Amino acid sequence: MLLPDGAMAATATPAGINWSECKPGGVEQCGKLRVPLDWAKPTGRTIEIAVARVPAKDQQHKLGSLMFNPGGPGGPGAQALAQGAADEFFAEYRDRYDLVSFDPRGSGGGSLDCGPVLRPGVPVFPKSKAEYDAMVASSRATGEQCLRQHGELMRNLDTRTAARDMDAFRAALGDGKLNYLGVSYGSYLGTTYAQLFPRRVGRMVLDGILDHAQGPTALMTAEAKAMEKSFDKFVAWCAEDSKCALHGQDAGTVWDKVVAKADKMPLQVAGYGPVTGDVMRMSLPSFLPRVDRAGDVWGGFAQAIALAAKGDGSLFAELTYVGDPGTEYVAVSCMDFPGQLTGYADAKARIAKAKMLAPRVGAAVEDWAITAACSGWPIKPSNPWQPTPVKGIPPILITSTTVDGSTPLSQAKGLARQIEGSHLLIAKAYGHTTFFNASCAQAAIATYLIDGKLPPKRSTCS
Repeated sequence: MLLPDGAMAATATPAGINWSECKPGGVEQCGKLRVPLDWAKPTGRTIEIAVARVPAKDQQHKLGSLMFNPGGPGGPGAQALAQGAADEFFAEYRDRYDLVSFDPRGSGGGSLDCGPVLRPGVPVFPKSKAEYDAMVASSRATGEQCLRQHGELMRNLDTRTAARDMDAFRAALGDGKLNYLGVSYGSYLGTTYAQLFPRRVGRMVLDGILDHAQGPTALMTAEAKAMEKSFDKFVAWCAEDSKCALHGQDAGTVWDKVVAKADKMPLQVAGYGPVTGDVMRMSLPSFLPRVDRAGDVWGGFAQAIALAAKGDGSLFAELTYVGDPGTEYVAVSCMDFPGQLTGYADAKARIAKAKMLAPRVGAAVEDWAITAACSGWPIKPSNPWQPTPVKGIPPILITSTTVDGSTPLSQAKGLARQIEGSHLLIAKAYGHTTFFNASCAQAAIATYLIDGKLPPKRSTCS
């Protein structure tokens, strides 16, 4: 049951934050925010959350604070600001906003450390009842290890809890309204905040949308179709660009041969173990959707394939979801985005459906990584799939690229129908989120957050 604004007001006004330099001589300020472990017990046990702030250059004319969430779940926003993200990604906002973010509970300096997202050697795409049972048992073992190590925290990691932490941060900053930019999973965090605290929403941008109404099967199939388009674009890029390590070859054919060979004879990587075809496939959610300001991701993918063709699987071992240590990613996902598998027959049918819709990518998408990792999770989901209707807030801006393999365009369209008065901007661009991949949307976002001017309710840009 959702609580109205007033029900949370008394618990969302913690003491101010003691700020200090994140690093000697730096403009970035770091601090700690103390919040209830369980928001249903506001006077009970508390925990600390890392927060960071980069003060506006023009304090006299600033618009307040702009809170940023980089996605995840579990993306450590405070850590990102402390490491210089403000100047790297938010230069146009530095004059008018105090840039702020936080490390969601379980991430950053307080990260969970009880096992990888998907354990190496455990089946990812089970081909028998025995393999399915092994996948479920691995998930259960990771969850039980987390419970032993972190106890009650594991039951208080869902997105509604993070949204209440975020409101406590807003209150501690002394802001009456929350100005917010959330990308990828951060879009769902912002949506949840708006649903819980509609009267506290200021200027809000949700980018790279995760629609909680979709359910695991619908999201998986949407991701599979978008990722297949992404793979086709990667192959076309390799054919055109001499910087591609596979230039002059058919990159898709090389990939097919490499993974097929690894299915039969896995590549051995010191410190990791066997790199199977499925390990390689589960790198696709890391490589394909992102062509961003941070680097040449497609070039890295081509290099990984080229090295694997020569017997070196090290780059795949670094960037696959199999063995990824980010337990907080799974712990939050299992609370909010459970796979809801009913048994091996269900898993087999979903994998087959993805393969039919996306012959090359199949189920090697982020939603299946979550479904597999949560298949035996011992903690009951506290906030499972459901619509998030939002009313009574100022107009917000929802953005998406046309081809996004992580959060397909259909997600943005679905969320726009659930948020009253929202404005949907679609950028004719490729990649995960407009903020990192579409200059026209970046300009529109800045115009809204700085000048308060929104694009038309349903618009496109290129």
